[in-house]
Amino acid sequence: MRRRTDDDGGVSRRSYLAGSAAAVSLPLSGCLGSIGGSGADDGSTGDAPDRLVVRNGTVVSVDPDIGVLERADVYVENGEIVEVAEGIDPDDAAVIDASGAVVAPGFVNTHLHTWQAGVRGIAGDWTFTDYLEIMLGEVSSHYRPEDAYLGNLFGAAEQLNAGTTTVLDWFHIANSPDHSDRAIDGLEDAGIRAVFTHGPPGDDGAKWWEASTEPHPDDIERLHEERFPVADDRITLAMGIRGPDYATDEVVEEDITRAREMGIPASMHIGSLGGGGVYALEELGLLGDDLNYVHANRFEDEEFALVGDSGGSISTTPEVELQMGMGTPVLGKAMEAGATPSVGVDIVSNVSGDMFTQTRMAVGVQRGIDNQPVVDRGEQTTEVSIDPHRALEIATIEGARALGLEDRVGSITPGKRADLVVIDGGDVNTLPVNNPVETVAFQAGVGNVDTVIVDGEVAKRDGALTNDALAEERDAFEASAERVLSESGLAE
Repeated sequence: MRRRTDDDGGVSRRSYLAGSAAAVSLPLSGCLGSIGGSGADDGSTGDAPDRLVVRNGTVVSVDPDIGVLERADVYVENGEIVEVAEGIDPDDAAVIDASGAVVAPGFVNTHLHTWQAGVRGIAGDWTFTDYLEIMLGEVSSHYRPEDAYLGNLFGAAEQLNAGTTTVLDWFHIANSPDHSDRAIDGLEDAGIRAVFTHGPPGDDGAKWWEASTEPHPDDIERLHEERFPVADDRITLAMGIRGPDYATDEVVEEDITRAREMGIPASMHIGSLGGGGVYALEELGLLGDDLNYVHANRFEDEEFALVGDSGGSISTTPEVELQMGMGTPVLGKAMEAGATPSVGVDIVSNVSGDMFTQTRMAVGVQRGIDNQPVVDRGEQTTEVSIDPHRALEIATIEGARALGLEDRVGSITPGKRADLVVIDGGDVNTLPVNNPVETVAFQAGVGNVDTVIVDGEVAKRDGALTNDALAEERDAFEASAERVLSESGLAE
């Protein structure tokens, strides 16, 4: 029987741990361009209009049956996309004029530790083992429930500001039931769509992350029954398991079995310390399409095949993986194996938090990998892999598929929920919009995100977030960050 392996260049899994007003413009440590206020300037955007038309934009639907439509409208009723066509004129609907803009599905970020927004910018030169020892071995233990709330509120707002409408929030500071409840509150108050992925506590790194014999905390059962009784709400539940890289076989089996009994997906960090973890899951009979594999940099080829054959998804977080020495991002290998490919941010404590950057980096690295054999032969490339449309698919519908949400979001399709982003096509870096797909996938950035809609509700308008709570909680957020860093011994 095959067993998981620690290659000579790997890090042992057993020994790595040492222990409706005008918008208020408030730049916050460089992460948010504008926070607070309604942002509406033309009466077109109520807090949650029952009927809404995004009018006269170039619609990049990411739906093969609809394609790209010029000067088209998207009609939304009670948060659902009803029609995508030219000249829609329902009575009394609120109108957002998207003339000269590109309308696309919101990005889907399939891996984010949202709580770390409060400690952004401290880990830019950390290795992976530094992160394990300091963030999960020290910083996470100093988070209080209110710190979790503020981190998730502002971390989710950062995502919305950048055009991301759905995140998988991998919450590994579940230090108490109050921590989890307040983290969920933060996501709800931000107005984002999220898969709240309840992970282990952050109070003892060695206990939870080094060959752990501790099963998943029982509090997930309470969350499932009390906070997530409905499976199709804007925020849903998943289990963040340690997996075979960080826990014993007995714990892995117990955790995945529990997730399946609750009918929720499971996500795990795997393959960044060494290969072989998928073989362990195969031997235990645990492979399935409800498993999300994060990173996977050191998987063997057969492991990718096993993930693909079982219908699993792989979340690539390229900027973190390259910086921290996890290995080369594996977007291409995921696609070749038939696994669902997706992209995530991971941790804003050290890297940029927007999906524009992460998607381009994942695609750019893969193009470089694909081009290299031709370069090595001294020849010139005749084609480039991963075209712009495929890149946009990976950042939207494939991400939704990875999270089991493809029937609800990920494309501008009648019957799906209205999660939309409007990209200004008249900015200096987007004008002229010669190819709207390329504009979104390869040209635009956070500063071009004019409007963001989640479940039919306007979260950003005219370049400003519409959530008053951000301005109200700003001082508390900064105070929280200062205290956590001070208590962790990281304050300057």
